[in-house]
Amino acid sequence: MRDFFIHPSQTNLELYAQAITRGCSREQCRELADAYLFALRQVFPLARGSGKPFISHLVGTASLVMESDRPFHWVIGALLHALYQRRIPFQGGLTPEERRPLLADRFGPEVDELVHRYTAFESEHLGRLMWDDGGEQTDQSDVLTIRLADELEDISGHSLALHGNPGAEDAGLRGAYPWRRDAKTAEAPALLVLSSRLGLEGMHRSFRHWLDFASTPEFLADMRTGWLSSESLGE
Repeated sequence: MRDFFIHPSQTNLELYAQAITRGCSREQCRELADAYLFALRQVFPLARGSGKPFISHLVGTASLVMESDRPFHWVIGALLHALYQRRIPFQGGLTPEERRPLLADRFGPEVDELVHRYTAFESEHLGRLMWDDGGEQTDQSDVLTIRLADELEDISGHSLALHGNPGAEDAGLRGAYPWRRDAKTAEAPALLVLSSRLGLEGMHRSFRHWLDFASTPEFLADMRTGWLSSESLGE
């Protein structure tokens, strides 16, 4: 049986099968399909630095939230979590502010608010995880869960090893594998602590698996894309 925490879904078909297995209703599966197609229309020209289609990253993030048995609107929010980012070439050239009514009308105010708060959190903390021991962010557990899923999806499948130019690279080159590996290693304690505090034991276990960069096959260096970050494949 597939361990979705180690190998999250990467396609819409895998995500739908996962949803069916987990007992999602017919209505929920329809909403999931609608959210997937909506997201695909916005991000289809983009690929991650590993060469993976950007939509697969969104699917994988939603897969991890789903497997963590969180509320269904969190899953939809995870699938759409990047759509208020300015780098996303949204249909019609809409600004992030202009996109919000579309999501709210189509997927409900809860999803719009969640994606909005996620985007604000990511911008405020420059994409890094923050935790206030005083408990001020306990009401942000939905945002933090999606953020952890995003971080985990980003390292699963040895994907970081495919960033940058083939062969040996300078560890100081921002965006290349050595730089990304060192950055994730530095963040590892926060990722492990936060996933544990939020009761995300499956993600916690998977972080331990994928943060073991010593297990990354060396030959992946020959398969690198030449990209340091996400690329647009459109004209």
